[in-house]
Amino acid sequence: MSSSLVTPLNDQPAMRGRWLFHALMLAIALPVLGLSFLLTLNGPSLVMIPWLGIPLPPTCGMQNTFGLDCPGCGLTRSFIALAHGDLTASLAFNPGGILVFGLVLFQVPYRIAQLLRVRSGQETWDLTTVSLWFWSLIGVVLFAQWVGKLVL
Repeated sequence: MSSSLVTPLNDQPAMRGRWLFHALMLAIALPVLGLSFLLTLNGPSLVMIPWLGIPLPPTCGMQNTFGLDCPGCGLTRSFIALAHGDLTASLAFNPGGILVFGLVLFQVPYRIAQLLRVRSGQETWDLTTVSLWFWSLIGVVLFAQWVGKLVL
């Protein structure tokens, strides 16, 4: 069989690469969601490891260096609030958190379906255009809420 007749589905390295990519995305999404449910909030700024009673250190380099929130500040707390059913607190921490949380939550069934498609030799779904629009929306929301915080 000549190489020009080999389709991407029959190309084992390409299939392995697609499988690894989707497995990696799933491996990132699951702990993020799991930690959102496991971690707790203590006041407006502390994220706690509940079984140890230890707060996590602040992670925002911009906040630590310049004393200013970045557009993503509050996403961790927003995720935790959402996971614990507190929509109002989630919006207060970062309004874009709901969109990002939804995107991470979507990854679980989507990546499992993609892994099954790769395993069965089917072509994977291409959501590039939808993804670009959604990430653009997230970027606009994060930037707008950041500017709003700086101005107010």
